Amino acid sequence: MTTPVTDPAAEAVADLSALLGQLAGDPPPPAPEPPVDEQAAPEPVYRNVEAFVRDYLAHVVERRLASGPDSGLNWCPRWWAHPEAISRLYALWRAWETLRVSDPQTGMSIWWRDHLDPHLAALTAEYGPFNRCNPTKHTEPRPLPVEPAPPEVLAHLPDANDA
Repeated sequence: MTTPVTDPAAEAVADLSALLGQLAGDPPPPAPEPPVDEQAAPEPVYRNVEAFVRDYLAHVVERRLASGPDSGLNWCPRWWAHPEAISRLYALWRAWETLRVSDPQTGMSIWWRDHLDPHLAALTAEYGPFNRCNPTKHTEPRPLPVEPAPPEVLAHLPDANDA
């Protein structure tokens, strides 16, 4: 991004014009709008991801919940106890807050299509983080098994020298 170059002569003329206008009793010109990047960011509607899930998401998502042999959505009432769920729901909240401001006409449609639908499908899938939970039962998450990577493998990665 380049910084605009100001013309000292143009600034002097503008200052002189403003001063002459004040002496003549003219109202001062309106202050220029601050650049977009200097404007205060709008306050979020929801103060955190928990408020977003509790006060918004739980009310707008209408799906049949799995219970016993009936098919339905796998959901965990302790969603915050699943690391993948926290990460995905946090991302959903931030995307919702951003799109409601940046694209008030179609942002919510984009949010449903590009954000909620894929994340909700992953969270509630047969092999998703809520697969062993239901609306009345939470099952502790089990992390994936991991073995340390050999140093010679890590040395070939582009960011090997950053560590």
